[in-house]
Amino acid sequence: MKAVVCAPDAPEGTAVTDVPDPAPEPGEVVVEVNACGLCGSDVHAIEHGRTVEGQILGHEFGGHVVEVGPEARGWRVGQAVAVNPLGACGRCRACRKELPFRCTAAPNLGITAPGGYAEYVAVPADQLVAMPDGAPVEWGAHAEPLAVALRAVALAAVGPADSVLVYGVGAIGLNAIFALRAAGVESVVGAGRSPGRRHAAAAAGADIVLDTRAVSVREHVARTGRRFDAVLECSAAEGAVEESMDVLAPGGTCVVVALTSAAAKVPLGPLVGEGLGLVGSCAFRPIDFTAAVAHVTSGRLPVADLISERVGLQETPDALVRLRRPGDLVRVLTVPGADSRGPDPAG
Repeated sequence: MKAVVCAPDAPEGTAVTDVPDPAPEPGEVVVEVNACGLCGSDVHAIEHGRTVEGQILGHEFGGHVVEVGPEARGWRVGQAVAVNPLGACGRCRACRKELPFRCTAAPNLGITAPGGYAEYVAVPADQLVAMPDGAPVEWGAHAEPLAVALRAVALAAVGPADSVLVYGVGAIGLNAIFALRAAGVESVVGAGRSPGRRHAAAAAGADIVLDTRAVSVREHVARTGRRFDAVLECSAAEGAVEESMDVLAPGGTCVVVALTSAAAKVPLGPLVGEGLGLVGSCAFRPIDFTAAVAHVTSGRLPVADLISERVGLQETPDALVRLRRPGDLVRVLTVPGADSRGPDPAG
């Protein structure tokens, strides 16, 4: 089969090559990948050389079952599925703390096991979530980023009458806007720099969208007189955590979603005196992934509207490079075996 493999010595950091077709182990099925999202974490890992020769990335994907291995009960060939990339043993400390991403006893597809930048993937059957027969082939690729957003919103503990800032309106920030609307939040403010992404934030349901090059979130709060009940920090921008903590109302929470190695200076006086919260949101739980699939398949959240481009496997290495400086690009999907397509939804 064809796959995009990590090749640190290649100009683009990845290359398309032939690799053996996967065979299912006991308890596994083989999934034909219909679509896989190109995630920023993969883009940065490739850019900064944090990959292994021959590694197949890609953790936002779904497809159809093409082979059912022994002991993989309840699944059939041709069934449409979304793939939860995070394995979880359910017994270790990480799993008990609801941090399946940190579980070392089960595979993380696209990280510790081959992922979705390929024609086929072997998947543990308990990491599948069924989708309706006849579902659009891309639906499975939307569940993972939405699950990340649902987990962050759950940690923010917000609902009706609350005002929430989404700091950074890339793919995760935009999914967070969808998730906040699903939670019934009264007021959602998005903040970002890219005109295209700010437009997408308004279309996703943000009541106000700030151009942070022109108006800081501190200035916005000073003008409106209303601080936020929660901030979802999805930008990894320098100073974003400090600014987020500064615009929280008493009892508010900053949920850090963006992954960065930067250090933040957090004033401890307001943290204690105003009862503020600062929490990191690490990926998602199985319950979040299942809920994300339900949202996607119900049509309640128009996540497919976030797609900027669709590319084939041959074009994926170039797309991963272009996403290092994304500009107005929001979501790019690789569609294995397909030629480039425009932004029209696939059926």
